[in-house]
Amino acid sequence: MKESFDSIAYTIGIGQELVFNFEKAGFATTSGQVGSAKEVPTREKLEQLLPRGIAVGSGCVIDSFGSTSRQMDVVLYEKDFCPVYSINRDPQTTYYPCEGVIAVGEIKSTLKDLNDIFSKAASVKRLRRYIKLPNDPPATGIEMEASVAFRKYGSPIGMAGAKSEAYNQDMKPLDQIFSFSLAGALGLSPQTFCEQYVGFAKHIGYEFSPNLIVTLEGGILCPIMVPPDRHNPAIARSLLEANNIYYVKNPNGGFQFLLSRLYEIYRSGRTVEMCAFDRYIVKDGKVTLPPSGTCMEL
Repeated sequence: MKESFDSIAYTIGIGQELVFNFEKAGFATTSGQVGSAKEVPTREKLEQLLPRGIAVGSGCVIDSFGSTSRQMDVVLYEKDFCPVYSINRDPQTTYYPCEGVIAVGEIKSTLKDLNDIFSKAASVKRLRRYIKLPNDPPATGIEMEASVAFRKYGSPIGMAGAKSEAYNQDMKPLDQIFSFSLAGALGLSPQTFCEQYVGFAKHIGYEFSPNLIVTLEGGILCPIMVPPDRHNPAIARSLLEANNIYYVKNPNGGFQFLLSRLYEIYRSGRTVEMCAFDRYIVKDGKVTLPPSGTCMEL
């Protein structure tokens, strides 16, 4: 019996358990059963290890302008705030408003082609979160710059600061939905893998590309920023703030790295004000009464 609990060893064990589950899933007789046998334990383990404010599901992400993403294996959303619209509790007909979605993920047994991963990531990142435009600043004699308000994940409080702090999902990685892929193994050479990633990213657009790809055997592909002197490169949140991608094999490290990035995104990521959810309930988010009713003075 150990004298103290080792949380790092425990997390590594969870990753190894997922490897076993992926291998066991191969005994299923249909592709749908194989997919479910991989996705269900992955969602369960993520929900077990991520902060309590994050709920884990699967389905499609929607916006209030009428667009719908492709079906995602994993959807991480704000547990306390994000409404979930599910028809008969079927993941294929379950929908999450993009304003409450933190991250989406794809689960693969063996990663052989990146087309599906990039296509699904782009289908989510192209959705538009509703922005409530600020009112004109008051005439105080002091020049004021209106800022598009934002809120941190897990908080109901909207904030507005300087113009540089304005919410902008097109240009700021922390204002975007994070996209990842988790695979059992890499079915490509590292060189081909990196070349495919760069090729798809240039074709689809850096702002629509997946943020992170990891394998349970320890492979990690992420964007990095390499300074001119090539010293101390920094891990980037997305290609928008990177000038290179980096692939490395880190035994027992893939699943841990994914968890650490999801924690960081939940702590630092931003979305829009809560009023955006009203648009999924009533037209334009405004409750109005028809003028044909009867009015009687009290």
